[in-house]
Amino acid sequence: MIRRCVDVFVSAAGLVAAAPLLACIALLVRLTSGPPVFFFQRRAGLGGVPFRIIKFRTMCVRGEELGGSLTFQGDRRITTVGRFLRRHKLDELPQLLNVLRGEMTLIGPRPEVLDWVERYTPEQREALTAKPGLSDPVQLVFRHEHDFLTTASEYEQLVAVKVHRQIAYLRSRTVLSDLATAASTLRAFFPSRPSAEELAAYSAIRAAEPPRASTEAKPEAGVPRKVP
Repeated sequence: MIRRCVDVFVSAAGLVAAAPLLACIALLVRLTSGPPVFFFQRRAGLGGVPFRIIKFRTMCVRGEELGGSLTFQGDRRITTVGRFLRRHKLDELPQLLNVLRGEMTLIGPRPEVLDWVERYTPEQREALTAKPGLSDPVQLVFRHEHDFLTTASEYEQLVAVKVHRQIAYLRSRTVLSDLATAASTLRAFFPSRPSAEELAAYSAIRAAEPPRASTEAKPEAGVPRKVP
């Protein structure tokens, strides 16, 4: 109950305080790449129940039709404005509305797309026992994934790593750990370099990848879709 009260108060206050910024971003997206301004996608919520997550659109119009929703290093479908929004995590701000509606909480595991969740093992589904969050301590570690991942297979390996860490966090989370995550989230709005921990994880994933005939990053057909 206390967590929900905090979610409602902070998300409502955040939406009011950020209203001018949200309006400017919406106008910028529309002027530079046309409508729609927002991107909606079904994600797995508490217990795996689907809900529609809201983000500012960061890919070109009909970007999914041009190459799927999974984006990789140097993806040309990401607009100039979209790249800026992603770098500063501003495309996530509309999810304050998801928090206000009770579909998400401020701090919790980042919600994954339904197709990936269907692949979860019974052990991994423990990550679905908590309401998904606007900010996730694990996602903060891997905030540069779009700059390093080049294939759907690499992303699949990263999902396994993140889910494992999310479960570990849920088992040990406290009010203080959530407050620390909230403080780290504020720093995430500013550009930063990947940490040694993040780089080591990407290196391990890449080392486990089989040799590819081409190094060009292309979305693979028939793979689960990730939000732009």
